[in-house]
Amino acid sequence: MGLFNFWNNNEREKAAITMLPVINPAEQPAETVSTDSANTSDSSSDKKTLTVSYATGWPIDIIYGYLHKNFEQKGFDDALVKNDMAFRDMNMNIIRNKILMVFREINLNYDVMKGNLETNIEKCRAAGLISTVADLERQMTVINTHQKELAELEEEFRNNSSESVPLQSYDCGFLRGMATIILSSPNNNVTMAQATTASSMTSNRVSA
Repeated sequence: MGLFNFWNNNEREKAAITMLPVINPAEQPAETVSTDSANTSDSSSDKKTLTVSYATGWPIDIIYGYLHKNFEQKGFDDALVKNDMAFRDMNMNIIRNKILMVFREINLNYDVMKGNLETNIEKCRAAGLISTVADLERQMTVINTHQKELAELEEEFRNNSSESVPLQSYDCGFLRGMATIILSSPNNNVTMAQATTASSMTSNRVSA
């Protein structure tokens, strides 16, 4: 019976490691960032866990969801609130820092998963469960591969964040919102050419 209990516990631990909830990242509110699926019962009803619907079902999908998220509508709405280039730069920095924070959360998630796998591998090896050890070691290989890919993605984002989809889409939406205000205000002295020039002069601040 002890062996069966160990096997059942091990299967539950494997399921906890590999099974992630799946939601489209576009449905995730921009203000909510969470990779902890263990405390969803304590969350408020209007706060969703950050999960994704990409191919792998692993935590790395979350960062891909952010890197491909379109912020054009948010940029447009923000421009209607305050059509100031400094306000745009501030919001773009917020988006950038939030994505960097998600990188950190995903890496911590993988570190926890690695620790759990290492413990399970030792238990299964001691119990002589060779096939289970092989399965867990394959999962460890996947985790190591994902962490290497995460490091490359983070370095690329840090060096070229202004060219990423989130920030470019936000900038596009913000300029579109400014154009809407300008065209609807005939007495406004600001021209689109001036707005475009200001955008090019301040675009490097985000990636600094």
